[in-house]
Amino acid sequence: MKAIQVTGPRRLELAEVPIPEPADGEVLIKLEALSVCGTDMMAYRHPQPEEDYPLGHGTPCHECAGTIVRSNFTEWPVGRRVIYLPALNLNGGAEYVVAQPETLVSLPDDGGMGDWLMCQPWGTVLYALERIPVAGKNIAVLGQGCIGLLFTMTLRQMGARKIIAIDPNEHRLAISRKLGANLTINTSRVVPQKVVHEVFGNQGADIVVEASGDSRALDQCVAMARMYGTLVLFGIPEEKEVTFDYLTAIAKQLTMVGTVSATCEAPAKPIQQAVDLRAKGEVDLSWLITHRFRFEDAPHGYELYADRGDGLIKLVLEI
Repeated sequence: MKAIQVTGPRRLELAEVPIPEPADGEVLIKLEALSVCGTDMMAYRHPQPEEDYPLGHGTPCHECAGTIVRSNFTEWPVGRRVIYLPALNLNGGAEYVVAQPETLVSLPDDGGMGDWLMCQPWGTVLYALERIPVAGKNIAVLGQGCIGLLFTMTLRQMGARKIIAIDPNEHRLAISRKLGANLTINTSRVVPQKVVHEVFGNQGADIVVEASGDSRALDQCVAMARMYGTLVLFGIPEEKEVTFDYLTAIAKQLTMVGTVSATCEAPAKPIQQAVDLRAKGEVDLSWLITHRFRFEDAPHGYELYADRGDGLIKLVLEI
């Protein structure tokens, strides 16, 4: 079978490796759709220690879906379509993978596999917001990539009073407005902190969502939040040097909410919730996928994602 492998910074190849054998307590899945995520860029774009190259087969990829082809579990039979959650291993970039039942999300029998896969990033957003009162709140969302846009959409659905979407990319900000943002700020033209305070009555935002992954973003979030506000920390910076004005955060008595669903007690649960909601027709995620490639074109796909060019929001590799 073929699997991706990173051989150096921004160098990805397809390697030929044996199909893995499932151990007791595992199933074998033939993957049919993979999606590239910003988290994957930490291993692809950011230089690793030279002795770590090449990285492991299938890395980095943690958004993947396919069909079970070998199983001894009655609740996870052969032929069941699933999303597989590699969690923090990021090793899902291959034609076949082995998986434990607790890492699986059940999918309906119809519909495109890549389209259902979009429930994975949306499920992480649902998990991030499940502990936060949103209705009637003034909210700023920093970053309008895939995750930031999903936050904007979901916050509107949950009854946010006013949403300010912040990003340097005008194309993404246009999508933000369609998804329900009341105001958009292009950071290449305007300093967002000043505008956020002006719009929200010189008090700042009730909730500030960090979805950019920029190493400087935490300080901006602290500055935009009001006294006793909430910071939703989602973006993971590639850079190790991250600035954080903790003295101001303490002085404002801010609440900080961590949102890494992959490390929660039941990581499949919020993704299954997203699948079930989409199956009921309660959400449209079709706008997320802007690019589709064959698995063989993975090197080009990863490089395109790294450049964030060509209007890219979400990229799917079809096997």
